[in-house]
Amino acid sequence: MTEHNQLTINFGGNGNIKVETLTEFLDNYKQLLHIINNELGYKSDDMIIEVSPPENGSFKIKLKSKYKDLILEKMGDLTVGTFVGLLILFATNATQNKTEEEIKKILEDKEIIDKELPKIIYNVSQNSGANQKIQQTFIIVNNDENVKDLKIEREEHEIININRTEFPKLIEQATDLETEELPESDLLTDEATLIIKTIHFEGHAKWAFVFRGYHIKASIKDDDFFERLKNEAFRKGDALKVVLSRKRNFDEDLQTYIIDQNSYVIEKVTEHISKTDNQNRLNLN
Repeated sequence: MTEHNQLTINFGGNGNIKVETLTEFLDNYKQLLHIINNELGYKSDDMIIEVSPPENGSFKIKLKSKYKDLILEKMGDLTVGTFVGLLILFATNATQNKTEEEIKKILEDKEIIDKELPKIIYNVSQNSGANQKIQQTFIIVNNDENVKDLKIEREEHEIININRTEFPKLIEQATDLETEELPESDLLTDEATLIIKTIHFEGHAKWAFVFRGYHIKASIKDDDFFERLKNEAFRKGDALKVVLSRKRNFDEDLQTYIIDQNSYVIEKVTEHISKTDNQNRLNLN
């Protein structure tokens, strides 16, 4: 039985690889997975990364939530999907300056159809830290003369198959990318669906929500929404489609942005879906 949250990585070649190749390669993949996980709004310790012992030059990486929660269990699938998309962009010389629509087309060419992935992959692909981690993995395999090619599979489908002769070209491609000086912090704003957990009808206290399976607290700036509270019933378990913003601070060590968990703000509520409504109307982000 194949699993969405699992990858198979194969170092091609006739000889044994250096132990440093395996350990350093895995460490960079682990850091990249944590960068992706942060973009999805999860903490690093929400995810368990398991690695199988190497067999015939290959090993398996499996991701899963540490919590017994159906929504959080899907976290590994989405993280691996994003991870795969980033590798495809890098391997096709398309890491930078691709729109969401262009990324969608690249994924479709690889028979990867997921409406959530292009936007997430676009956001992470703009992260210099993520690109550097991928580049570093190719530097690692290029430094081991026993590695003749690199193959990655998901669900028994080949994602990338790169010959050793291509490694230097990919490394140079990433090195030549123009890097802009990133701001210390920025504000990320996009549409999201939140599940109501705790309601505060008076004042402007923060409400508690579930966002992508993760618990958050957010203040609400939409005055029209508070007017609706006078005449409309809102209950725990209802869904709100909103414009959500949160602050991100740049971490120099990780070379990526970390979301400030205290900065969630609902700029506008665009739709209220009662939990008694048809569940098929929900479109969780």
